[in-house]
Amino acid sequence: MANGTGKPDEEPRKDQELTPSFKPGIGEKIGIGAFHLINKAVPWYKLPGLIGAFNLAFLRIELRQFNLYDGYATGEAQGTAATEPMTDNRYLTARNSDGKFNSRELPRMGCTGMRFGRNFPRRLTPKPTEEELFTPNPRLVSNKFMARKENGFIPATTLNLLAAAWIQFQTHDWFNHEEVSTCRFWPQG
Repeated sequence: MANGTGKPDEEPRKDQELTPSFKPGIGEKIGIGAFHLINKAVPWYKLPGLIGAFNLAFLRIELRQFNLYDGYATGEAQGTAATEPMTDNRYLTARNSDGKFNSRELPRMGCTGMRFGRNFPRRLTPKPTEEELFTPNPRLVSNKFMARKENGFIPATTLNLLAAAWIQFQTHDWFNHEEVSTCRFWPQG
């Protein structure tokens, strides 16, 4: 019933069982093959900037083909160009705040509220039962590993003020990263 229709998900056929939902085009397959040959001699990070970027783009396509399975029973949940038309052409070159239109073929892929791609087909990761979920009991595991030992407090002798300053800096960054400040050098708009 994970497909949102109230009906159980259809079981995949045997030939589709471990086949990811993404299929690259012929140009993408040629690019992947070409960079496989190039990378035998030169790794992607040693290639000139633009060529290395193309190498990473084709690597992403290959990883998407072989490593990610759709989180939904069908691709309908991610929309199509017909069901989710792009009304504003600025999203061809800029990102939408909710993540829509990162892919023109599947406009809702990666946007707010959508499931991530999975490394396993949904069929191989069924929902655990209550008993499986609490075996072993999380509280017992936590008490075993996190409870203070008989010796009491063990000081961190290698932690110094530099580490404390770094932690404070990181915490400040995590909690204040959404503040928006206007810059007087850029036009408002």
